[in-house]
Order: sequence, then structure tokens, then C-alpha cells
Amino acid sequence: MSAKPRSASRDRLLQLVRTPLAFFVLALLITESVLGLFLGLAGFSEEHKWTGFLILIGVFVAVVATVTIFTAIKPRNLLYGKEEHSTPQIDSSALHDQIEDIVQTLVKEECLKK
Repeated sequence: MSAKPRSASRDRLLQLVRTPLAFFVLALLITESVLGLFLGLAGFSEEHKWTGFLILIGVFVAVVATVTIFTAIKPRNLLYGKEEHSTPQIDSSALHDQIEDIVQTLVKEECLKK
């Protein structure tokens, strides 16, 4: 019985990850959680725990630096999902023409007069 809620929540979580930025956030959360739990539950000495803590900070800084570099180079690639990349961009004049067509078909003629 408990397999269905776990599977449903896992599917819902995977559906939320639609952009590269969301993937970075999820990867950072998973990495930091696993390393944190591992350091907290394992019987390491204080020196090893500090080393692990510094690794946690290093992973965090590396992910933040990677996202920052991607943001500086091509910010659009972090925000858009596969749908936006696969469909070609509509020319603004074509979009303007479509809007005019919609307005003329849906708005009454007397409303368009000045």
C-alpha cells in the first residue's frame, strides 16, 4: 500500500523538474541531504566530520558557481524547458497579425470604432 504514495510523490517531484535550474536545485538538495545524513550518522572523528563539512560547502559553492556561469553565458537555457527549445519562436509581426485577427473576429464592429 505504501508503494503507491511514494511512487505518486516521486512522479510529482519529477514532473516539477522541467527546467535546468530546477534540476540544479534538486541535485543540490539531494547531494547536501545525503552528505549531511552520512556525516551525521556515521561514527567519524571530528577531523573527518570537518572535512566532510568542507566538502558540503565545496559542493554548494560549485553548484552556485556553475549556475552563475550558465546565467552569465546563456540565462535562457536555465529557465526554459524542452517545449520552448523544440518549438520555433514566433516572429513578433506574425504574433501581431494573429492578435489583430482574434480581435476582429471576437470584438463587435461598433466597439472598434473611435
